[in-house]
Amino acid sequence: MSQTPTAKDLTLPDVHTKAKWGTKLDENAVLENCAEFFPEIFPWTLWCYGVHLKLWHPMGMLRSATGVQQGDPLGPLLFSLVLHGLILKIAEDDMCGELLFNKWYLDDGVLAGTSLSVRAALDVISSLGPSLGLYINFAKCEVFGKAELSAFPSEITKRYHTPQLEILGAPIGNEEFCNNFVINKQSSVSFLLQQLQGLENPQLALALLRKCAAFCKMTHISRVTPPTLIKSSLSEFDDSIHHCFTECLALNLSPQSSGWKQACLSLSRGGLGLRSVAVHSTAAYLGSVSSSSPDLASSHYVIDALNLFNLQVSAEDTVSIPLPTKSHFQHDLSQRIENCQFHALYNSGSLADRARLLSISSAHASSWLQVVPSPRQGCDMATSEMQWGIKWWLGLPLTPELGRALLNPKLEAGAGLGHERRLTRPADILIPSWFNGDKPAAIDVSITSPLKSNILSEAGVVAGAAARQTEERKHTCNDTICSELGWKCVPLVVEMFGAWGRTAGQFFGELASRLAAQSHSSKTTMLNNIYGRLSLILVRANARAFNARLATTMDLLEG
Repeated sequence: MSQTPTAKDLTLPDVHTKAKWGTKLDENAVLENCAEFFPEIFPWTLWCYGVHLKLWHPMGMLRSATGVQQGDPLGPLLFSLVLHGLILKIAEDDMCGELLFNKWYLDDGVLAGTSLSVRAALDVISSLGPSLGLYINFAKCEVFGKAELSAFPSEITKRYHTPQLEILGAPIGNEEFCNNFVINKQSSVSFLLQQLQGLENPQLALALLRKCAAFCKMTHISRVTPPTLIKSSLSEFDDSIHHCFTECLALNLSPQSSGWKQACLSLSRGGLGLRSVAVHSTAAYLGSVSSSSPDLASSHYVIDALNLFNLQVSAEDTVSIPLPTKSHFQHDLSQRIENCQFHALYNSGSLADRARLLSISSAHASSWLQVVPSPRQGCDMATSEMQWGIKWWLGLPLTPELGRALLNPKLEAGAGLGHERRLTRPADILIPSWFNGDKPAAIDVSITSPLKSNILSEAGVVAGAAARQTEERKHTCNDTICSELGWKCVPLVVEMFGAWGRTAGQFFGELASRLAAQSHSSKTTMLNNIYGRLSLILVRANARAFNARLATTMDLLEG
């Protein structure tokens, strides 16, 4: 925090209450403030806290007579109402007139100003707080200032004369201090990554890595710290995620490879959701500044982050000062970064790679990666199946002689991929009374490939081209026959990389609505379950077909 002409010395104590809310907070203060500021919920609050409840335990009975109940959703709000009055008292006190900063997040506060003003603010808290049930714990306070700090209570043991400190999990200091802070935070994550590498279930390991140990672990630090100060430490974190991924999946994949660059994309763009923290830290920081402190947009830290972000996106996706204040700005910025990354992969790939990228980035193609691994529900994948599925998804080499073994489902009869159907039968499944309660639906399931020679040139430019072509052919071949039988042809076509045809999307939407009505669940939940299971079955069947072909070939070679 920079100095101003009126602040010859700056102190930044991190003030905590002695006890967390729900233990010492005066209930009368809670009720009075609730009645004043939120009269609409006062009757409910009075009903909850107007009478001291009896809490029974083996040694006898206790009365819940102070504070708000732990776990009460209203607890933080009620605590904040009591604290709000105390903060206003600080702002109104004449001795605190030179206080430049008086901000609080529940029981964590930051005060900044001259030594006299900050000391006066602490006196207000010490004198008025106990009547509200708020007790300052000086042992948990920190103070920083260039001036002499002896005037502050001796219980405050953390005193700094250089701006190297932590506030609410955010490092405040120079580049070396901030990088060391992030590195220290990674120690707990490192233990988790080691445990993931020890799992003998790569499907579960990848799910936990993406949801519990990757970008999410650094989101807060990325939002509150200028990216130029922590770029090197975030890059180290990205390297640890890369190492964990390759160990869990037993892959030889360098950080500079196109496969890893694709893995760093979100699932909706055909990646594995392992976003680079170093890359997306600019979006996180700018999004945070835009939503919380737009007045800081002229700071050189914000300008540096803005310039760095603009180097990561295309010319039409750059941003400038003033930053937009719309919601979801961070998500929007990350999408711009991913658009640039995706197009770079697309433009550098072969025609087959382009067709694959367009297919796997289609809606619901990545659903198999979002399924919760569960053997009981049949949603698990064997180690060899998961390893093959990831290689196939990322376009990594399989076996040179067998890399195109899956392009003709007819060759895989009996291996779990193809569907055997008689030429005289226009469908695989007949659902009676599907349309308008009387017309049956003739479901014809088909798997096609965007890598077929007769569609590759189009599939490399238009997503879902192979599914559309097969769907049209099914209508041409079967519509007349089905009409004569009083049926309606419903071709459910899916590309081998997961892109579904338009008719399949409509059918699954209707199916999800009917299942939701019967199960009292939401349509979205049912739709995700449908796509998740079918997508997993597709990838698993592809892997089994490949492994079956590989085993047969190896037997022939050995013979």
